[in-house]
Amino acid sequence: MATHTIYQIEAKLDDFQPVTGRTIFINAERSLAYLGYTLISAFGLEGSHLFGFQKSFELFNHQQSYYYLLPEMDLPEFVAPSKHYSVMETTLNQFFSSSNLNNQFTFQYDFGDNWKISLNVESIETKEIMLNDIPRVTGIGLKSIFETGFKRHSEPRLPFTAQINH
Repeated sequence: MATHTIYQIEAKLDDFQPVTGRTIFINAERSLAYLGYTLISAFGLEGSHLFGFQKSFELFNHQQSYYYLLPEMDLPEFVAPSKHYSVMETTLNQFFSSSNLNNQFTFQYDFGDNWKISLNVESIETKEIMLNDIPRVTGIGLKSIFETGFKRHSEPRLPFTAQINH
């Protein structure tokens, strides 16, 4: 068994009742894309839309944001070129570096319907673990955001607690 750094991430669907959230245990060496697909599966999304992450913080009383998108897009009318990065090339260690854990982290899925999921790192633990044991996902609330009555088209339903294997 090898030693790995594991993040415990609390993910909560924003502006939504009943409270719907997931706890995700994931290897810090994984990419943001891997976390994105884990969130898509955990919240019962279909995975057919664009997604991205946003890291926001305050610097000298000004709100700053960096964007991590899939696919990597050049959107100069929305995001300055120096403020967007690839989800494929950014690891969780880089995104959630210990120097910026007070930042706000958001996962955004389907830019048309604009589903937003707030992310909070609850713990970081380095331990001996087999990688087939993670990611591990548990949750509260709805199994799928599409149980809200929102029906764009037929969406698959996933189990409430999912073990996602790589």
